[in-house]
Amino acid sequence: MKRSRIVWVVSLMSVALLGLIGFQWYWIDSVIRANEEGFRRDVVDALHTVTEKLEKQEALYVFNQSSSWVYRQQYQSQTRPKFWQSKPGQSNSYVFSDTVKSDQMGFNIIFDFEATSNSGYLELKAEQQPLQQIQEPVHEDQMLRLRQIEEQMERATKKSEMVVQVLESVLIPERSVMSRFNPAQLDSLLSREFNERGIDIAFNYGVISPMRQRFTLINNHDSKEELEKSELKASLFPNDLIGEPNWLVVNFPNKQQFLLRKIWLTMTSSGLLILVIVGSFGYSIHTILRQKKLSEMKNDFINNMTHELKTPIATISLACEALSDTEIKQIEGMRERYLKMISEENSRLGEQVERVLQMAAIDRNDIELKLDILNLEDLVERAVDKTMIQVEARSGTIRIIDNARDKLIYGDRTHLINIIVNLMDNANKYSEAAPDITVRLFNRGSDVNLAIQDRGIGMTKEAVSHIFQKFYRVPTGNVHNVKGFGLGLAYVKNMVELHHGSIQVDSEPGNGSKFTITLPLYNAKA
Repeated sequence: MKRSRIVWVVSLMSVALLGLIGFQWYWIDSVIRANEEGFRRDVVDALHTVTEKLEKQEALYVFNQSSSWVYRQQYQSQTRPKFWQSKPGQSNSYVFSDTVKSDQMGFNIIFDFEATSNSGYLELKAEQQPLQQIQEPVHEDQMLRLRQIEEQMERATKKSEMVVQVLESVLIPERSVMSRFNPAQLDSLLSREFNERGIDIAFNYGVISPMRQRFTLINNHDSKEELEKSELKASLFPNDLIGEPNWLVVNFPNKQQFLLRKIWLTMTSSGLLILVIVGSFGYSIHTILRQKKLSEMKNDFINNMTHELKTPIATISLACEALSDTEIKQIEGMRERYLKMISEENSRLGEQVERVLQMAAIDRNDIELKLDILNLEDLVERAVDKTMIQVEARSGTIRIIDNARDKLIYGDRTHLINIIVNLMDNANKYSEAAPDITVRLFNRGSDVNLAIQDRGIGMTKEAVSHIFQKFYRVPTGNVHNVKGFGLGLAYVKNMVELHHGSIQVDSEPGNGSKFTITLPLYNAKA
């Protein structure tokens, strides 16, 4: 895939991801705001219900206190009381009318309640309209009825006076606000109303007088500042005509936790969805870039493999043609020279093919180790013998420093020799001047260590982090004669790990590289 196409794909995926995250964030924010609004509405509704119940209970209490005798009502009210109305010409006077009708006696009794406000003081009085005088002669049984009417009128008058007293006590209270309800009852009412609306968390409450700017009741003095700032409040006894207003205020310390608890499933599912999408997006980008890199490395591998295989094939072909030439046959020693060349190039070709086949077998986990008890020093000497010809051809040297007491390991002879040969071959190829290779053997704990150090071109930290990847080749700068498939170090790392060992690299550009292999000792393994 071309680089420009990858940039377009990544850009479009990024825009889609950001849009989806933004939509999820907007949705979560909308849910949170809706829950907060619903919570505020439920709390305010509960506060209004509590204040209404307190006011009704106060009216019932005042009525019971004003009523010292039991009156059986013999009259039924045909009409409900009218609303307060202003008298004509009196801006501060109000009239309240009621009509009581007697079904048995056949007459109406009309009561007028008048309220007059002067300088903040409200006065109530009741008046009864007089009965029309009877002009016709009165019989004895009519006189009896008139006496009953007078008694009933007297009772109605007392009743009206009692109603006036109740209205004065309820509408114009002279008591303090704290004497009008029971604080324990207020706490109980608030808890019950909140629980009925599903608000089952701790709360603080208080009664505040805004004119005096102080609390007349507070259940927790530590919450005073929060209660003063709270918007969750309702007017206490809102139907008082005069008097100082008071507010019932509540505050919920754990409000945020309560709201989050109600939407935790929504937020968790949205968060998991976003994480899955982000993870999938990151993995997709990583896969695209990795596939692009693998594609480039495979192309390099094919080019290198073509070159590596073409060279020995061409050499063998030329040698065969030379051997078929009659003139060359007559030259003494020429035949043996070309036969040796064919044999060497054939071996080289076989090694390259075998290396590719070995990596394929490792990838398939289809490799079998022929394990045996081995002396690491012997393996190093065999590997040095195989590499010395190429090193000496460049006027190089290989030194072996053996400081190891225990050198017995348990492994596959062929693969361990190939590991050492690969590392020394790289040390030879990546040295610009005459190769100077040092091989050290030493013990550390229950392991034996093999370090192969050169004074070559070295590697950057970026290159070190990639050298064990298949098909990766370290950039060589001005060195153009380094051949290979980029499979050697990948093979080394896999084989070391199959022998339960590890490999470490220390390298600096211009100062060479050191590869340290750690393998468990046979005694420790036993």
